[in-house]
Amino acid sequence: MKRGRRIFDPIDLEILWNRLVLTVDEAAYSIIRTSMSKVVTEGRDFGALLFDPKGRLLAADVSVASKTGTISIAVRELLKHFPAESLRPGDMVATNNPWWIMGHLNDIAIVAPLFHRGKLVGFAECMAHMADIGGSLSGSPREVFEEGLIIPPLKILDRGRENATFFAMLEANVRVPRQVAGDVRALVAGCAVMGRKLSEFLSRHDLADLDDLGATIRARSERTMRQALAKTIPDGIYHGETTVDGFDTPLHICARVAARGGKVAIDFSGSSPQSSLGINCTWVYTNVWATYTMKCLAAPGLPNNEGTFAPISVSAPEGSFLNPRFPAPVKMKPSSGHYVPIAILNALADAVPDRMLAESGNKFLVYMAGRDERDRPYSDLMFVMGGMGARAGRDGLHCMSFPANSSSMPVEVLEQGLPVRVRRRALRPDSGGAGKYRGGCGQIYELESVSDQPITLRAEHGKLSTAPRGLRGGLAGAAGGLFLNGKPVPDKLPLRLERGDVLRLEIPGAGGMNPPAGRDPQALARDIANGLVTREAAARDYGHAPELRDAAE
Repeated sequence: MKRGRRIFDPIDLEILWNRLVLTVDEAAYSIIRTSMSKVVTEGRDFGALLFDPKGRLLAADVSVASKTGTISIAVRELLKHFPAESLRPGDMVATNNPWWIMGHLNDIAIVAPLFHRGKLVGFAECMAHMADIGGSLSGSPREVFEEGLIIPPLKILDRGRENATFFAMLEANVRVPRQVAGDVRALVAGCAVMGRKLSEFLSRHDLADLDDLGATIRARSERTMRQALAKTIPDGIYHGETTVDGFDTPLHICARVAARGGKVAIDFSGSSPQSSLGINCTWVYTNVWATYTMKCLAAPGLPNNEGTFAPISVSAPEGSFLNPRFPAPVKMKPSSGHYVPIAILNALADAVPDRMLAESGNKFLVYMAGRDERDRPYSDLMFVMGGMGARAGRDGLHCMSFPANSSSMPVEVLEQGLPVRVRRRALRPDSGGAGKYRGGCGQIYELESVSDQPITLRAEHGKLSTAPRGLRGGLAGAAGGLFLNGKPVPDKLPLRLERGDVLRLEIPGAGGMNPPAGRDPQALARDIANGLVTREAAARDYGHAPELRDAAE
């Protein structure tokens, strides 16, 4: 006889739900404490997820948005290779398939079955960006095979015992074997912590499994999201677009947003075909940013789980650069995927006026690899943030990572770990687009090589050729640039830095909101006093330059 579903009163549900999320957060903290690469410990480019036995997302930690705002299909795909009934406590499975998890080979996911009193109660998935995955740094790969080591679905732990062959293979194919293997083991630790904490959670609250609680969480989240979408977005069909920098010509993102009765369907038909170079963005990564954008608009405080995203569907034509066919190169997928939200926001600019923001300057991704003075290899990634777009009723934010909520690397940490010196780091005056509400400013970031060995560097951005647009009469923010020893160089292509070479990154500012004539004169005066806007730009863009004394009034 089938038992009925347990009913949770609101107070019990709130307590249990928060404690379940805390269980996942504990796993995330263990990853931070045990990881060896700066992209994880400083950039926070990792995620921890809890799934039910059918591979449905139940809870996620609060790290980088692209890792936690996704309905990863890795668990479901791995279960096709390792059926649930074949898994035992202590088993862990790994893959870095870009079409299953986060879109390029650098992201490795570890999936572990979770047991409580002998019963399979869920799956842990911990994933992170690896500092290195092998592949070409000095060229421009044309296939994913050239971009690094491909890890097929395989067990890296069998009943708690490490697969020595896997770790030997991994270490033989990357430039910093100790660091990468250490980060993989940090993910293993995250899965182990989640398993232990989940069992403690179930025992403490006298739960045999997560079936009833998980069903309640999914149903409550789906209902809340449907109501929020219906309240936020009027029924209708909306179109928006933007461009991202390609290698020869811009790539177009076309978004069709259809809203009806609390459901939203986002279609990227009309977007550019897939590229022969690695700016392609696999569907799972396109889906991340599309669903994340809708959540930010409608219910930003709702925890991430399968129910949260159930009312949102995402499609992109196979063979487009937002859904490329295997074996397309995909290493630089942030340079395209991070602009999916812009196309959606542009589509909904008039439909959701009070929750809108202008285009943001986004961030540079800077990869550096080489050998230090002791001839030891190094490889890591840093983020350098641009401005965030002006909002419906407030200025944009300076040097803020949007849409990805990753973190900047402190200068002291960077200089300690890599043979570079930061010569300058400053806000870019006049980079925030003029408007009643000014766009956030980008920054100037200058790096000098202090290494006797050459540094291989690749700096990636998606919008240097075109400036981030303003909204509703606001002006565009300043476009960015990349300069080596004072001379402009293209981004996305490998560079070689010798000792004394200086790389200068000019990260774009963000677009403004509403016509500049409406800006409060005192706010403009403060901008001039704070060095955000020059008097020349104030006269040009706002029609006047208030006296600095006005800033204090």
